[in-house]
Amino acid sequence: MLPKGSSPRTLDLFEYTLTVPSPPSDPASASARPLELAGLSDAQLAQHFGQLLEEVQRRLQEGRGKRPELETAARQASLSLKRLVPAPAKQGRSIRAGRTASLQEGQRKAVRAALLAGVAPAQVAKHFGLSLATVRKVLEEPA
Repeated sequence: MLPKGSSPRTLDLFEYTLTVPSPPSDPASASARPLELAGLSDAQLAQHFGQLLEEVQRRLQEGRGKRPELETAARQASLSLKRLVPAPAKQGRSIRAGRTASLQEGQRKAVRAALLAGVAPAQVAKHFGLSLATVRKVLEEPA
């Protein structure tokens, strides 16, 4: 009879034993997730992305207390998306057109003073970020 606590068979240190792999834990399955996403088509990926954004938005708006994990993830996603999506090309004419319509009185006076001091209209336009036509209109306006 064997003494208590001893195993029926003592293993040799150099003996080969067959081991059965254990099922993957949660972190391992999380690392397998990107492989699943890589196999999706662009349309499927866009659909999942939309669903994910809707769910995050819904959870943040529910207001069940603070959600620091979701808020941090949303901020990081926002920054990543800003880097991914190219900014629209700036159109100088449309920006300047908006500026000319809303010239403030102080700007008008500064432009007029520079012109009366003898500064060339082209230099005034460049300095103030205005079109040459706008500078000329300011000059033509009654004081």
